[in-house]
Amino acid sequence: MSNPELQDHLYSLEERLLHPDRECDRTALVPLFAEDFKEFCITGRIFNRHQVLAALFKSEPRPATIHNYYVDRLADNVALATYRAQTALVISHRSSLWVFRDNRWQLFFHQATVAN
Repeated sequence: MSNPELQDHLYSLEERLLHPDRECDRTALVPLFAEDFKEFCITGRIFNRHQVLAALFKSEPRPATIHNYYVDRLADNVALATYRAQTALVISHRSSLWVFRDNRWQLFFHQATVAN
C-alpha cells in the first residue's frame, strides 16, 4: 500500500471511530482496536480497550471534524497518524499509532491534547 493509500485508509478508520453512531453495527468497530490498546484521553485519564469500546457502544452523535490529517509510516507494519479534531466543545491535537496485525490495521495507541 502506498503512503497516500495508507493515509486515505487510516483516515477512513479514524472517521469511523470519531463517529461510531454512523455504524449500522457498532461491533464492527471492535477489530479496529488492538488487544493491548491504550488511550491517553483529553481529560488526562488513561483508558484501555474494554473501556473505550464500552464508551463507543453508548456514545451519542456529535459534530466533529478532522483537519490536517497526516500519516508517517514508521515501519512496514507501523504508522503514526497526527491531526487536529474539532468538536462543538473543544479543539484537540491527536495522534494515533496504528499497527498492521492479523492482516488488518489496528489502533494500538491514541492520545488527545487540548489545543491552545
